[in-house]
Formats: sequence, C-alpha cells, structure tokens
Amino acid sequence: MKVTVGIALSMALFLTHSAHAESLRCKGDIIDIGDTKIDVLRKCGEPALKDTYCEKTPVRIKRADGYWDTLERCENVDLWTYNPGKGQFWTNLYFKEGKLREMRYGDRVD
Repeated sequence: MKVTVGIALSMALFLTHSAHAESLRCKGDIIDIGDTKIDVLRKCGEPALKDTYCEKTPVRIKRADGYWDTLERCENVDLWTYNPGKGQFWTNLYFKEGKLREMRYGDRVD
C-alpha cells in the first residue's frame, strides 16, 4: 500500500513539474499553454520570426457504399519564435485556432 501511494505521489509531482516547465517569462509576465495570440503579443511583444504552415491530419469518411476513404485536412499552425536574451533558449510557440498549443525550446542564445 505504501509503495502505491509513493508512486502516485511521485507521478503527481512529476506531472506538476512538467506542466510548469511549459511556460515563458516575458517582461515579468508568464505565457502559458492556452493563452491567445493577443495575450502573447501584449506580454512579449513581436516575435523575432513568424511563420505559418499546414499540419495535415488524416480524416476518415464513410462512403455511401460502406467503404471508408481517408482524406487529409489542413490545420493552419502559426509558429512564433522568441529570443528571450543572452544565455536563454530560443523559444518556439505553436498556435492553433488562435491559442497557444505547444512550446519548444531550441539552442541557447549567444
């Protein structure tokens, strides 16, 4: 019983730490997953780079004859890259439908 509780507690702490790891500090404000583009612009200003690309997602559609077709749906992703300053990591923000969905960190800024 004690082992199960210990494992559950360890997992909870790990998940809590992981959730906080995906954030960006800009001018004293914190950017988190779920923030809108307007929130990010207000808190961080213009990014060093903006790009948009199509992320293809398979969609299955049942035909009238009972067979299935697989089509690709294009979901626009806006990628904003921020330079948080010397010694920090380049930060890529991925927006879908106007909301921040993911953050990825790159190399250290020289």
